[in-house]
Amino acid sequence: MRLLAEAARAAGNVLLEPTTLDRTTGLEFSERALVVGTRDAPAIRAAVNQLSRRAPSLQIEIAGQDVYIRGLRGVRSRQYDLVCILLTGEGHIREKALGLLSGARIALAYGANGRWYEVRRPPVHLRNGRWWARATLTVLLCALYFRIMIALAIADGLRRLLPSGVLPEPAHLAGSRPVTFIVPTYNQRDMMDFCLPPLLAEADGRHRIIVVDDASSDDTAEYVRRQYPDVLLIRLPRNRGFAGAVRAGIAASDTPLFSLINTDVKVRPGFLDALTPHFDRPDTFAVCSRIELPGGSQMETGNVAAAWSGLLEPYHVPPSGPGPILYAGGASSIYDRSKYEALGGFEPLYRPLYFEDIELGYRAWRRGWRSLFEPRASVWHERRAWIGERFGDAYANETFLRNSLLFVWKNIRDRGLLVQHLGYVWARLASEILRGEGTMARALLRAVPFVRWVLLKRWGTYRRGDLSDEQIMALARPPAAEEFVEAESQ
Repeated sequence: MRLLAEAARAAGNVLLEPTTLDRTTGLEFSERALVVGTRDAPAIRAAVNQLSRRAPSLQIEIAGQDVYIRGLRGVRSRQYDLVCILLTGEGHIREKALGLLSGARIALAYGANGRWYEVRRPPVHLRNGRWWARATLTVLLCALYFRIMIALAIADGLRRLLPSGVLPEPAHLAGSRPVTFIVPTYNQRDMMDFCLPPLLAEADGRHRIIVVDDASSDDTAEYVRRQYPDVLLIRLPRNRGFAGAVRAGIAASDTPLFSLINTDVKVRPGFLDALTPHFDRPDTFAVCSRIELPGGSQMETGNVAAAWSGLLEPYHVPPSGPGPILYAGGASSIYDRSKYEALGGFEPLYRPLYFEDIELGYRAWRRGWRSLFEPRASVWHERRAWIGERFGDAYANETFLRNSLLFVWKNIRDRGLLVQHLGYVWARLASEILRGEGTMARALLRAVPFVRWVLLKRWGTYRRGDLSDEQIMALARPPAAEEFVEAESQ
């Protein structure tokens, strides 16, 4: 029962009934199948092999390898007959949700115990008092969210009546450009030998490396001091999260460029030589390298485009030539320090994780400063699931959604996008709460205490002449995104 309960939670609020592939009606007549929900290679192979044996003519596509999940419309357009949701390994809740909503005739789940389940939605009983309580909660939260949107509209209307200052443009970088590598870490002593040796080779005595120990409880700081004396170590007295650790590292650096490197990232030779020439252009804010993942997965490539479904949903497209991207990821990129400081740096509002680098790139585009992708530079990313280990998948997913809401409240100005956002949140609140699932409700309640702070920041960042949201999403679009959308629609 415990395995069944965990499987149901992982797949969303659905009913999972144990079954076998032999008992699945219509499987032999299915033509296209989608496998979603994990990057656990053994689980993918096991599920695909069993489906192939049961239906040899079935065309099976794996999310993140054969097809890239960009949005519900793209999934539905492919007209899958069967969707297989994998419940093991590192979870991808959004993929699972899109799989459940894909319109496939057959929905199956494959559990960590090697068993198959038939996915069903729970019935709604209108005579149930719990259902009416959920309906009342839905109405109250929707009314609350409407008030938040009205507050945004009033604040924007008043702000347009007042003069807006013009911020000075940072000086253009000229001549040699030394770089400071900044490596934030928390309880990751075992990754120091993975990350630091390639960085030392790339720095070659000409550039600096700073490791910021974010109040680790293990012996990370002592190990770095002992094994890597050429690295400057900063040990924070208390945990500040990603943005706080980065701020501390930048404050200790004195170079015009800085590079953010995660501890689970190994820099390839030639990283700096490929990225730094892009800063010859005065409007370059940041440049991101190509990201390589184990097994050839391209769920994260560094080549990031933007999708809007009511929330901003960044997605990675296959690597192509150099070009604009939505943001430079805070794990393998180089930033112009003067522009970074002019923007106010990473926003601590999103502590402890997610959306700091996305919002920073978006604010840079608002000023007309570009983020770029350079495939000639590359890093190897181990993608350790430390977020799930430290915070838990449920908390991490809610935090991502909470920060998505905060991002919209602070940055999105286009009225049409805000109307779409309101409809999206209302629809999701209603659908989740009435089914007994509360991810959006919990994320909203965690975001509400920050409303006044966000409104003040939204007011303070308004400037006439800034790029509109429509212009940002059009300009911050890698060339490969067009090819990706065309391939997805075929």
